[in-house]
Amino acid sequence: MSELTKTVALFVLSNYFTILYSILALWTLTLNYVKNIFLSSSSQKRKLEPPACLFDPKYGLHKYIKVNNVKLHYVESGDSSKPLMLFLHGFPEFWYSWRHQIVEFQKDYWCIAIDMRGYGDSERPEKVSDYKLDILVEDVRDLIRQLGREKCILVSHDWGGIIACRFRDVYPEVLDAVILLASISRESWFKCVFSDFKQMMKSWYVFFFRMPYIPEQLLQLNNLNVFDKSMLVPGKDSITSKDIECYKYWFAKDFAFTYPINYYRANFAYSLPEKHLEENVPMLVAHAANDLYIRHSILDMMKKQYDYIETTIVKDCRHFLQQEEPEKVNKIIREFLIKHKL
Repeated sequence: MSELTKTVALFVLSNYFTILYSILALWTLTLNYVKNIFLSSSSQKRKLEPPACLFDPKYGLHKYIKVNNVKLHYVESGDSSKPLMLFLHGFPEFWYSWRHQIVEFQKDYWCIAIDMRGYGDSERPEKVSDYKLDILVEDVRDLIRQLGREKCILVSHDWGGIIACRFRDVYPEVLDAVILLASISRESWFKCVFSDFKQMMKSWYVFFFRMPYIPEQLLQLNNLNVFDKSMLVPGKDSITSKDIECYKYWFAKDFAFTYPINYYRANFAYSLPEKHLEENVPMLVAHAANDLYIRHSILDMMKKQYDYIETTIVKDCRHFLQQEEPEKVNKIIREFLIKHKL
């Protein structure tokens, strides 16, 4: 398929799915509005106080730093003289998604878990264009520089992995290793969408998020139960209702979903494959066996795109694997780092 054909096909399909899911979303919003007229008690206001577990000292210190003209919030734990392990979260998350990894690795690494721009307690630039992938990459590059380091181990999940892949393409010399959890490069995602219809169906929300205003309204319905549905797993207690309250605290705020969704709006258009520097950067991609959003076919795509890549599938696990199965994921990360003497 030629690049022109891909561009036209994506334009047609994306507009079809955008219109389809927007109609469904509007219908859902209308029903919810009518329901709340008669059942006003179902409309619940969120508490203004942050949950206490966000400030548990075992996770480290809360700090702020100005990078790439944006103020970022981050949590720091461990000895700053040890190797830097930098964590990039996904959608819709913030630094707290890495709580299990911070506790696991803080004795051996200097752990920094950030709220990316537009998330949590970090600054929220207004323009959609402020969330272009190359700008997000420069946030990470400037952060490492501001922290006084030349290299880091980059650990990422979901959208954080898209940024990590592009960072590896542009700045491989800054990386000791890059680890992706339930994620894929932007280039490989486009290839998967065109070659795997089931992956296209799993990616419905990417098309839907192109619409203004409607997606964020839908996500905030029913006391933000999108977090209960996507993160809580029956029979597992690694993600608790208290953890869910941490997410609801941040995402109940005004426009809290708008800026994270801008990551999709700013980077959706198909473009020619990006070149990447051929350097020996160890890369690990861990995929969740029961991921609701990404199919196993991503692993083959990633192997074609990158050399020095290792892949694994975490059994019995859904998309938020570092929270759902922290012991398994921590073991996989630890073994990978030991193998590469990091």
